[in-house]
Amino acid sequence: MDNRIDLSKNLKLKQNLINELKELINLDTTMNEKYLGFKEVQNKWLKIGRVPSVQSEIIWNTFQHHIKNFYDYLHLNRKFKEIDIKYNLDKKKETIEQAKKLIVIDDKVRASKYFERLNKKWKFEIGPTKKENEIILNEEFKRVGNLIKENKIEFDKNKDSILEENYLKIENLINEIREIVETEIASTGEWQKNIISFEKIKNQIENNGPIQYKNKKKVWTNFKNITREFYKKKNDYFKGLKKIYQKNILIQESIILKVGELVLNDNFEKYRKEIVSLQSEWKNIKPVPYKINQKNWNNFKTVCDKFFNKINKQKENLANEFKIKENKQIDILKEIEKYNETSKIDVNQLINKWQETGKASLNHEIEFDKKIKKIFKDSGLNKQESTNKLLETKLDSMSESEKSSEIYSLNKKLEVLKKELSLLENNISFFNDKSRENKMLDKSRKEIANKKIEIESIIQQKVILNK
Repeated sequence: MDNRIDLSKNLKLKQNLINELKELINLDTTMNEKYLGFKEVQNKWLKIGRVPSVQSEIIWNTFQHHIKNFYDYLHLNRKFKEIDIKYNLDKKKETIEQAKKLIVIDDKVRASKYFERLNKKWKFEIGPTKKENEIILNEEFKRVGNLIKENKIEFDKNKDSILEENYLKIENLINEIREIVETEIASTGEWQKNIISFEKIKNQIENNGPIQYKNKKKVWTNFKNITREFYKKKNDYFKGLKKIYQKNILIQESIILKVGELVLNDNFEKYRKEIVSLQSEWKNIKPVPYKINQKNWNNFKTVCDKFFNKINKQKENLANEFKIKENKQIDILKEIEKYNETSKIDVNQLINKWQETGKASLNHEIEFDKKIKKIFKDSGLNKQESTNKLLETKLDSMSESEKSSEIYSLNKKLEVLKKELSLLENNISFFNDKSRENKMLDKSRKEIANKKIEIESIIQQKVILNK
C-alpha cells in the first residue's frame, strides 16, 4: 500500500480554498453567514497536509493576503473582526505559556519536538491579532523558542553524561516506589499519603529525561512491575476496606433500629443506661464512609434526642405530679394544726385522705406521722400504742407491695438494733462489781432498755403488717 503524501493534490486543494475565500466577499448572503464560511475555509486549510516545498511559502502568503482582504471587508462590521482577533490573541498567549513550560522539563529532546508542533500551530493555525500585539507576541514566542533550542544544543553536547545521570535518577525513583510498596500500611490516612507520594514519584519518572537505549527495556520493565504491584496492594486494601465499611454500616443501622424500638417503651429510666451504652458503642464504629456516616449519625442522633426528650417530659410530668401531691399534703398538715383537745377530728378519714395523695415528701410523711401520734397520745395512748394505732389505721389502705416494703424496712432496722443491743450487752459484761454505781454503766443499761423497747415495737409492727 502506497502511503506517500500527494503534495500536488494538497496544493490544488489549498488553491481552491483561496478561490473560495476570494468569492466569499461577493456572495449574496448575510454578514454572519459570510463569517461562518470564512471560519470553515480556515478549518479546511488546517486539515490539508504539506504542499511542494517550492510552493509552500507562496501559497501561505497568498492565503494570508486574502484573509487580510476579508478582514478589511469586514471592517464595516467590526464585531466579527474583533471577536476573531480576541480569539487569536488568547490562543497565542496560551501557546506561549505552553512553550514556557517546555524550558524547565528534564527531557530536552521531547521539549524540542513539542515546540516544533507549537511553532507550526503558531504559523499556520492561529490567525492575526492587532499589529501592536502581534509584534510583542512574536518576540516573546521567538525568545522562548531560542531558550528551548539552547537547551537542546546543551543536551547534545553532554548527551552521554546526561543520559547516565537520568538513568541513575530514574533508578533511585523506582527504589523509592519500592520502599512505599514494601511498607506495611494499616490505615486509610497512611494510604492516602502514600498514594500522593507514589503519584508524585510516578510523574517524576514519566517526565524524566531520556536514558541510554541499552537500559530502556530493563528500566521500564521494572517501573511497570513495581507500579503494578503498588496498584494491586492498594486495590486489595480498599476492597478489604469496603467489606469493613459494609459491616460497620450494618452495625450503625442495627443500633438505630434498636434505639427506635426503645423509644416506643414507656419505662425510659429502665433503658436509659442501654441508650448511653449504645452511644458509647457508636463512637467506636470505624471506619465508615464520610457521607454515609453523617447520614447515619443524623438519624441516630434524632432517635436518641427523641428518647431523651421523652425522659425529660416524663420527669417534668412527675415533678408536676409531685408538686400537686406536696401541696395537698401541706394542706392536710395545716388542717391538723387546727386540732386541739376540745375540737373533733376524724383521724381515720384524715389518714385515708393523706394516703390518697400518694408518696411525695419524706419530711412531710414524718411530720404527718408525728402529728397523728400526738393526737393519739392526747387521747390517752402511750408511745407504743400510738405507733401501733397509726399503723393499724393505715393498714386497710396499704397495698401488698407497700406492706412488703414496710416489712423490709422494719427488718433492716431490727437487724441494726439487734447488733447494737448485742454490742451493748457485751460491753456491760466487762464492768466488775465495784463499778456497779458507775455512770457509764447506768447509761449503758438505759440504752439496752431503750433498744429492747424499740425491738419490741418493731416486732409488734411486723405482727400488725402480717395480719
